[in-house]
Formats: sequence, C-alpha cells, structure tokens
Amino acid sequence: MNPVPHYPPLPEVVYHYCSVETFFQIITNHTLRLSDIEKSNDFMEKKWAIQQCLQHIRNNLHNPKYPCSRQPGLAADLLKEMEQQFQHYNTMILAACFSSERDLLSQWRGYGDNGYGICIGVSSKSEFQPAYHRAEQYLNLKGSDQALPSSLLFANIRYTTTEIEAICMQMFCIYMRWLPLRTSVEEAASQLIRILYPALPFFKSRAFSEEAEWRCVYYPELPAPPYETKTFDESRFQKLLAAETVEQQLDRFRILPLDYRLRKNNLVPYRDLAFDGCQGAFIRSITIGPKCPLNRETVKVFLERKHIPIDLKDIYLSDVSYR
Repeated sequence: MNPVPHYPPLPEVVYHYCSVETFFQIITNHTLRLSDIEKSNDFMEKKWAIQQCLQHIRNNLHNPKYPCSRQPGLAADLLKEMEQQFQHYNTMILAACFSSERDLLSQWRGYGDNGYGICIGVSSKSEFQPAYHRAEQYLNLKGSDQALPSSLLFANIRYTTTEIEAICMQMFCIYMRWLPLRTSVEEAASQLIRILYPALPFFKSRAFSEEAEWRCVYYPELPAPPYETKTFDESRFQKLLAAETVEQQLDRFRILPLDYRLRKNNLVPYRDLAFDGCQGAFIRSITIGPKCPLNRETVKVFLERKHIPIDLKDIYLSDVSYR
C-alpha cells in the first residue's frame, strides 16, 4: 500500500481572517471559536468529503497496489454497507480555520468581510504543536484502531486526490484486515465510519487550494440533527451532552462549554478556545484589510488595553489592491 503523503512542517504563525466585529470579540474575550463546519461558509464540504472517500474506495477495490483487491467480494460488501450507513451518520465537527498566508486576496474575499476585515496572526509552532502531532498520528493510523481523537487536531487541508485517496484507502484496507475479527460487516462498517469521520474536515476540493488552509478541529461524539428515531439513544445523548457542557483543558487552551449563536435563522453550535493560558505571545501580528477603515495606531492601543502587547511593526496594512 502506498504510504500517506508526508505532512508539511508546522508554520511558525498561521492567520485567521475575520470581520472587525469578530476581531473585537476574539481580542476582548481572549478566545478563538470552534464552530460547526456544516453551518460554515462551505457548508457542503463535509458531504463532498464523504462522497470523495467513498468514490476513491470504489475506484480502487480491484487496484493491485491495495490489499483489498485480494478479497474484492468482501471489500465490495464493506463498501456497500458504508454507503448505507453514511446516509444516516451525522456527528458534530467543530473547527477554526486559518491560512498559512498573511495577506491573501481569496481569504479577504471569502472570510475577511470582503476586504473590510482583519487578519490575525497566531502562534502555531508552540501552541498547536501537540495537536499537530496528534493529527499526524491519527491520519496515519499509528494508534489503536479504537483511538478516536479526544482532543484538538491541527493539520493542513488536503486538496489533491492523491492525498485523499491515500488516507481513505489506508483506513479501509486496515479494516479489511481486521474484518475477520468482527462479528459482522455491519459492525466493521460502523467502526470504520466512526474512525474515518474526524478526517473529513481535512479534505477540500482543489478549487479551494489557493486558500492554503490549516484547521484546528475538535470532535465531540455528539449526534447532530437529523436524528433517526429508531436508533437514537436518549440516555447516551444526555451523557455525551453533559461532557460538552463543562469547561475542559485541552493542551494549553481552555475549551469553554458548548453554546450556540444565530446565523441566518439557524442555531450554530460552538465551543470557544481560551488562549489566555498560552505561554508567550499568542497574537503575533495583525493585518488590516484593504478596505478596512482602521489605522495601525488604533489597533495597537486597543490590543494593549485588552492586555495583548504588540509592537507597531507587527501591525500591517494590506498590500492587496482590492476594489
């Protein structure tokens, strides 16, 4: 089996594009927001990622470079069961999005309030290092087959079909090998979907590749609507919900209890990451959008007042020509 492509090195700084209003909340509260990706700007991406995973498996059932080709009948049965179960499987995935580029036109357009917003540079080399290594282990299946990520994951987005195929096929073929130990194809498919699901936020179409995106992802095992009444377990749901409504320590961050905000007549679940316990300066730079009316001096005084010291040289005006 071909190995999963190597990770790019973790950047020293990653950049979060947002509106001035969101910038105000981040700096005032010392928090970053992890929101449900299904209710984000790219609300179709999870469905796209599921389709891509299933398609890559379907295309490679008889590919001799993958072990599943030695048992094509069993592989086809497992894939068929996965396709059926994916129709009803829906679990919340919370994420915060970043870019490795500080002043990028596509990011201003898509996430920086059409150029009127702010780009916040945050320290990733130190603060997201544990989550980066955790993502590397998870996506390469270096841990136990039962080891779902229970903390933060931090990794770059995969835009190429080669990378998506490698990860999906590695997970699929490993479960093919374990299948004789399972009681049924149905159980194996259920376990495989459960393990594969947290990888979905790291797959996007190559049409978005210019964004050079990195993500911080948190995966609560909390079911999201719609619920299947025949399979919905009320007592288990209450137990999972209780775990999401208390503050927890994740690496150097505090993750605050689950809450909701309104967006376009919808309730969007989120959990905030408090970075006030991070070592050193977490906020490393600010870039003022090409249409934003703020000036550098105002931003510096605001940050100082909110106990985030920053040098004026680390506050930039965008160089993007944007009408």
